Amino acid sequence: MFAAVRALTPEITERASEAEEKLGVPPDIHQKLTHAGAFRMYLPKSVGGEGLTLAEGMRVIEEVSRGDGSTGWSVMVGAVWGILWTHFPAAFVHDVFAGGPDVLARGAVAPKGTAEVTDGGYRVKGRWPFGSGSYENQWVWANCIVTQNGIPRIGPSGVPEMRMVVLPAEQVEFLDTWNVVGMRASSSDDFVIDDKFVPAEHTGDIFDGAASTFDGPLYRLPFRVSLSPTLSAIVLGVAAGALEDLKALAKVKRPSFNPAITIAEDPVVQYKIGQLEVRLAAARAFNYEAVEEIWGRVAAGAHLQPIEGVRVRAMVAHVHTECMAIVNEAFSLSGSNAIYNASALQRRWRDVRAASQHLGASPETFGILGALELDQDVSPMATD
Repeated sequence: MFAAVRALTPEITERASEAEEKLGVPPDIHQKLTHAGAFRMYLPKSVGGEGLTLAEGMRVIEEVSRGDGSTGWSVMVGAVWGILWTHFPAAFVHDVFAGGPDVLARGAVAPKGTAEVTDGGYRVKGRWPFGSGSYENQWVWANCIVTQNGIPRIGPSGVPEMRMVVLPAEQVEFLDTWNVVGMRASSSDDFVIDDKFVPAEHTGDIFDGAASTFDGPLYRLPFRVSLSPTLSAIVLGVAAGALEDLKALAKVKRPSFNPAITIAEDPVVQYKIGQLEVRLAAARAFNYEAVEEIWGRVAAGAHLQPIEGVRVRAMVAHVHTECMAIVNEAFSLSGSNAIYNASALQRRWRDVRAASQHLGASPETFGILGALELDQDVSPMATD
């Protein structure tokens, strides 16, 4: 799969400006990624998926993002839903994938709507932002606060109970709201669900220590712990692409007042590029080491302690901070060339900044980790 995706990277890179202009990844690119298996890589093998490890899938996401951040984001979203499906009744999941594994979904994890308890299920309504997925989807996910008689129901951890629901795409209205600075081709529009009935068997729990209905290390990880590192894979890929853009430019760009040399011959530029390459390699090594460590623990049958999951999420926040700094430095070293809309480096600069605004990359996790390291109390939702 990785080889097939890597073979597509040059075309993804070449067509990134086209994707941004059209506010969506070209359908034929998505078809090729689907054929390669990128969107089913985290789906269990028992329903036709590839069943990759978390790190294996992250390398695929990183490679696609090296070509274009928005395309990498769409692959991440499409693939991660494969993990989310495992928190739903197994019989329902097998029905969904009875016709094949290439079933796609969009949706949102933030609980921006309500699911009112009713006979046989829930009445769902609300408006959710960031319904990412630049592809044709058959299903839509929406995380909700569970209400009963209009009042939020409190869960075992003392916070409002949440329920993830899934509806056929035709029951959901997507709005044209994605007018943003970066990740413009990820199609992360708002969507609305207007009082739809969702059967109980079409709902699942991804928080409060919810168990998966499928077996395997990936599905035994807390959902936020499995999701967050896929976000860092995107910014690692974007940063790698930015350094490639900078190195290519340095070999041809000549200083305005010293045209006898290229900037690649400047010892200061050489030093800075060498430093940026090492910083990126260090961030990548930290990223995969942290993931492999928790993977080994879970594969051996251990139950992750709350602080272990928070350490992974803090790693993700650090990687985002470092990749933003690396891309920003690459942007500065490229001089005036990067300010033009035609510059791929400018797009990567905007993309890494937009990606780093995601809640999964929030630096607030440093404070949560620090509190746990000091044996201080934190909210149950902070560690779930």
